[in-house]
Amino acid sequence: MLRGLYTATSAMTTNNKKLDVVTNNIANINTTGYKKDLVVSETFPEVLIKKIAGSKDMMDTDFFKGVEVTQDGNVYEMKTEGGFFRTKTPIGISYEKALNFTVNEDGYLSTYYRDQDGNIDTSAGYQVLGNRGPIFVGDGQLEVNDRGQVQVNGNIVDNLVMIAPPGVIGTLNSGVRLDKIETNHHQGQLYETDNKMDLAIKGRGFFQVETPEGIRYTRDGSFKLNTAGELVTNEGYPVLGSQGTILIEGAELAVSERGDILVDGETVDWLDMIEITNVKDLRKDGNNLYRLEDGLELETQAFTGQVLQGFLESSNVDSVKEMVEMITLFRNYESNQRMIKAYDDTLQRTVNDIGKV
Repeated sequence: MLRGLYTATSAMTTNNKKLDVVTNNIANINTTGYKKDLVVSETFPEVLIKKIAGSKDMMDTDFFKGVEVTQDGNVYEMKTEGGFFRTKTPIGISYEKALNFTVNEDGYLSTYYRDQDGNIDTSAGYQVLGNRGPIFVGDGQLEVNDRGQVQVNGNIVDNLVMIAPPGVIGTLNSGVRLDKIETNHHQGQLYETDNKMDLAIKGRGFFQVETPEGIRYTRDGSFKLNTAGELVTNEGYPVLGSQGTILIEGAELAVSERGDILVDGETVDWLDMIEITNVKDLRKDGNNLYRLEDGLELETQAFTGQVLQGFLESSNVDSVKEMVEMITLFRNYESNQRMIKAYDDTLQRTVNDIGKV
């Protein structure tokens, strides 16, 4: 009964955090270049449950029937009955009947997720455990057979399947928890403003901005000139060009798709555009700016997008979808609230009524 209370409470806590994120997305629907946030949640580790007393009835036993293996490139999908796959999570070992994994950068078997481009990312994955512990593959040729045996270069190194111990009747988890908050960097709609100071990025890339805390990155191209003739953001932060701040001295401003800045027909500078490949490591820093997470290095490549003058990028928030998500979260919250009320009433009767007998 108390486990049910924990499950319902964890769901309410996670829903509350999700609601905060959805509310913030809705509040920034009209913010230029805003990228919506997504909450990634996961269940607590699946733990084995056993009978308190007595041996397991052999009639109810799921005998090991092998492993169903599906391979797509270097990605493996496995399912089994009568046994469990195990992954090592930060809060304990999780036991699963199905498992998706690949080889991570360190050469070990690991779970993964896909980024916004569908590419495999194992940086937040969990190590897959065999009967001898973590499984190292390195640069070897990996094969997994229908018995769950892992072969590297033709040699069996371990087995992924742990046969269910006597008395085990299944698995159980204690609810859900917040894993992380990610930003969806997909392109927003571009709309024309006819303001020559407005710039939009079509494709990937960021404008670089100089702030008192260091260089920051933004997709908000609603720029203007300060009293010194420098191109700045709405907050007054200078936009960076190839030689630092960009000085505009002239009557006619033009910006090419490559970011070249022309004043009265002459090239005076070009925007120092940057295309960041590890956008998952960017963190919002207020005022529509991004910074790199502390302790990490910036990974970049040549700018491949286009700069459009007289345009701005709207947020990528879909108001209808966000409102539907908000209503769903409210309903889930209320359902868990009623569940906790039912558990509380049951406990009250247990203490006040059954205790009198």
